[in-house]
Amino acid sequence: MNRTFRTISIIARNELADSVRSRWFIAMVILYLIGAAAATALFISFLHSIETEVLRTIGVSASKAAGGATTTLWKSDSLRRVLVELVGDRKLVDNLLSVPPLGLFYGWLAFFFTPALVMLTSSTRIAEEVSTGSVRYVMFRAARSHWCIGKFVGQALQVLVALLLSAVGAWTVGMFRMHGFEPMATAGYMVLFALKAWIYALPFLGLALGVSQFCRSPILAVVFGFLSMVALSIVSFVSKLLAGKGWRGLWDIVHAFTPGAHKSGLWWNDGAHVIPAVAFLLALAAAYYLVGYARFSRRDL
Repeated sequence: MNRTFRTISIIARNELADSVRSRWFIAMVILYLIGAAAATALFISFLHSIETEVLRTIGVSASKAAGGATTTLWKSDSLRRVLVELVGDRKLVDNLLSVPPLGLFYGWLAFFFTPALVMLTSSTRIAEEVSTGSVRYVMFRAARSHWCIGKFVGQALQVLVALLLSAVGAWTVGMFRMHGFEPMATAGYMVLFALKAWIYALPFLGLALGVSQFCRSPILAVVFGFLSMVALSIVSFVSKLLAGKGWRGLWDIVHAFTPGAHKSGLWWNDGAHVIPAVAFLLALAAAYYLVGYARFSRRDL
């Protein structure tokens, strides 16, 4: 057991080290960091324009920085009533409104963009080593299962680092451009959402590496990875739309096998919602990965 763990750890560490040394990893980190910072800047500018129009309408002069009116609106009963009508769950709305506005925006941003970035950066990792034949040299020292698990762990750590750095970028922009910014509270929620987005990304990482185990060409791995992600999103949307009572309850089962079915649980701050969502997402990550490994374990390398 200790030897197995040591082998997987070495492979994961080498995977992370190889990624850090590559231009691809540097480009991915810059993409996460600049993307989060740019999106946050656009959000703050959009927020400021809305505040300016609202304040002009009621005859009040607008401030030069965004966030002043938003802080007041965030705590108002009017906004709470509107959100309850939209979301349909008062407790969830109270939970969301306890989060600073910029922290909530970063959470949405991380959940929305991370799956696609994971598919872009991770779906080639196994296929490219198979295509070059370098995987054959590793197989003399490690079992295929250990090598693939090590790859998964290394890529997961890479995604976590990128998400945490993106949170730093978003927080820095908010610190300098948003009035009424709560630095400690916002930082705490951004880190929390980065961790939750990482958990949500793991099934997509399992899917990316699962597809990569089927392919010999890195380009085909990326193409089929994105097609698989789109297909999974369509299945999630359709199954949720068609689910209902009676035989339509079968669609609930189909929906449960998609990551989107468990994303809502991560928006809560209590264990009763978060723990089941995390458990299901980890199970899906393993399931998607194992589908690919069932093929990879029998491949002639």
